[in-house]
Amino acid sequence: MFSNTRGSIMVMAMIILGTMIFLAAYFLSFTIAGAKTTQSYELSTKAYYLAEAGLAEAIFKLQEDPIWRAAFETMPTAEDPECVGWSISPLTRTSVLESGGSYTVSVVNLGCAKAEISSVGAVTYGEATARKVAKTQVYKAMGNVVSEFGVFSGGPSENIEFSSVNPARIHNGSLFSNNLLKIKNESQVFVDNKALAANNILVDDDAQLLAISCAKNICQTGCEAISECPPESVSLPPLDFDSAEPASYLSQAEQSDCGSVRQDGQSNCFFTPAEFTKVMWDSYPALSLPIGATVYVAGDVNISASQTVTINGILATDGNIDLGTNLCWMYPAFPYVRCGNPRVIVVSPGAGQSSGLLAQGKVNVSSYLNSLTVQGLIYAGGEAKFSSLNNPTEIHGGLVGRKLTFSSLWNSFDIYLDPEMIVNTFHNAQYSPTITIDHWEENY
Repeated sequence: MFSNTRGSIMVMAMIILGTMIFLAAYFLSFTIAGAKTTQSYELSTKAYYLAEAGLAEAIFKLQEDPIWRAAFETMPTAEDPECVGWSISPLTRTSVLESGGSYTVSVVNLGCAKAEISSVGAVTYGEATARKVAKTQVYKAMGNVVSEFGVFSGGPSENIEFSSVNPARIHNGSLFSNNLLKIKNESQVFVDNKALAANNILVDDDAQLLAISCAKNICQTGCEAISECPPESVSLPPLDFDSAEPASYLSQAEQSDCGSVRQDGQSNCFFTPAEFTKVMWDSYPALSLPIGATVYVAGDVNISASQTVTINGILATDGNIDLGTNLCWMYPAFPYVRCGNPRVIVVSPGAGQSSGLLAQGKVNVSSYLNSLTVQGLIYAGGEAKFSSLNNPTEIHGGLVGRKLTFSSLWNSFDIYLDPEMIVNTFHNAQYSPTITIDHWEENY
């Protein structure tokens, strides 16, 4: 009996011991599996962050690295309109985060300033390896620093001001002030896209600005909080008025043909103020400048009286342009005095060609002007001022100046942004300073 009891105890002890060993083995196996899962997750997470780091570095290098940026921003040419010739060598970084961390970045050419970036992040720890792939497509828009703005002012301390203006409308584009944007005295300003100011946007209680407003003091839904509240300062981009380069407006005027409107034995389109005034007087009441011509006046241009001037291309001056600032026009030839309200019409000569009113100094558009219609760019190296106009005004293109002032405009003032006309007239198409992320893909 005692022997049977001892045997039973031994059997039970063996069963209990076996069960404990099994449970211990199971627990150990579970712990090891959990540790491996944790390690795998940690390695995968690190690999993912490495892949993302590779994309971030590639985007930074496309923006800042001279070699990468030059390749990415290859300009289209007649021989290579799709920019298929550029390439960037793969980039590999090792010992990132830790000795076993690395990423490899490849950039695939998708066209002019357009690419697909692939980044492979890898982490090795002992015999374990984790690998993650992330991809994105990026591009830069072609244009000019002002080509997205129907209205742009670039003076370091000058403003855009609307005072007693109702309505002013900017269609298909945005507005940018390099300092303050002021809306006052019952003005009503409507902007299809954004109103941006490098300083503050100030709107009086009796005025209204209908736009996505982005500035130091306001950041509405639709603004890029980091880059547009406020936006970076952008200086007034220069035009090449009078350099010796063939593309300057002075050089173009010297090669343009104005023989059809001149009676002084010359045929080019370079004028002194006296010569251009004589052409207008002799052509009264209507002067139509040659189609596609660049007319350059070495001094001020003043269009007044009941003169209708049609500019079929460019009218540029190294002085000021005054439209309707005087009711009467006195000249030392019969009938000596002419009075009335002039009309100014700017016509684009065709796709890809320049058109507009361009002044190194100021552009003044005043109350005696009957009407102004522009297909092209109005550019003022100083202030562009529009005041007390009696009829609707339309600009199809853009308005750019160091300072912009609009006052007492109770008829419609409409600007229809046309980026192509702006780029054509600046003669310096370039890529946007901002890289746009078009598509982002993470492969796990």
